[in-house]
Amino acid sequence: MAVYWAPTRNFNLFLNRLDDIIKTLHKVDLQLIICGDINIDYLTDNNKKRQLDAVFLTYNLSTTVYFPTRSQGYSNTAIDNIFIDTYKFINFTVSLYIVDDRIMMLKC
Repeated sequence: MAVYWAPTRNFNLFLNRLDDIIKTLHKVDLQLIICGDINIDYLTDNNKKRQLDAVFLTYNLSTTVYFPTRSQGYSNTAIDNIFIDTYKFINFTVSLYIVDDRIMMLKC
């Protein structure tokens, strides 16, 4: 499932709708992968990251991206991410390819 959150939009509404959607999709035998431009930096500790992680942990989902996905000047952030159930996906790698923009690939 691909998601996008615009930082100018209501974050609580985004979290609630995301939770509702995952709740309808989540099944024991489903291998759910969520990816996208969430505009929440996973290289720093911040409140939005903790809130999103709390929703994802409800469904056993955790981040796989621990490297910068966006660089501007001297600023590096990880605002593009891939979330998976690490109990269902045991052997996986995440790669970053730089073309015109950055492309991430999850290999399971």
